[in-house]
Amino acid sequence: MNIWDPEKERYGLLAPLIGTLMTSIIATLTALILSLSLSITISEYLKGVLKNALSITIEFMSGLPTVIYSLWGIQYAVPILRDHLMLPLYNHFQFIPLFSCRPLSGFSVLSAGLVIGISIIPYLTALIHESYSLIPIAYREACLGIGATRYETIRILLGLCKPAVIAAVILGLARAMGETTIAAALVGNSMTTSACLFTPSYTVSALIASQYANAQLYRYAEPVLYSAALAILIIALTLSLIGLNMLSKWRVKILA
Repeated sequence: MNIWDPEKERYGLLAPLIGTLMTSIIATLTALILSLSLSITISEYLKGVLKNALSITIEFMSGLPTVIYSLWGIQYAVPILRDHLMLPLYNHFQFIPLFSCRPLSGFSVLSAGLVIGISIIPYLTALIHESYSLIPIAYREACLGIGATRYETIRILLGLCKPAVIAAVILGLARAMGETTIAAALVGNSMTTSACLFTPSYTVSALIASQYANAQLYRYAEPVLYSAALAILIIALTLSLIGLNMLSKWRVKILA
């Protein structure tokens, strides 16, 4: 049931579970596109000062507290996304369910997902770059030996590390599901479900962070929040185990 009425002791977890899934998928796709591009750029195209500068920037991003991403999202990302992405998509493609609701404040599933995706870019970049670097030099030499261009060589090498990229995506999805600060600040914190990406919603982490302080005032609110935490823990733990197992098997196979 998608209900949250503490006075009548009626609760539901459908909205935060769906919100968690939607924001996490958006975040993972955002991080994957940028992380894959960064990994290839660092490995294949940059050298010297530029390579070091980009690597240091990514490492710097990984050390930033998530509250910094939250403040940046509130001040800059949300207004920009609302005015230059959400409103144009709504005006031109509102017949598509994903863009069918008019963005009001800009705090939504899409905003939270994109900013969470930016915050996990260093994590995915590290996993993909490490996996790409582990491919033995013999494969690259074989590609060059048959006359493959750099683009063709990169495609072949990416094909070889495809299982590692999939594992990185699964691990990134698990990490995005547990993000709290950014989600609580940007998702809108509304107990609603909708196919539209511009609708405010809840994630499980944001729900616990915003409601736990008042949960003791009600008889069943606290157990519901614990149930929500357990559900997301099981999902994230399962995804992490699957991703780590895939990554471990791939490393053994590629280095054999």
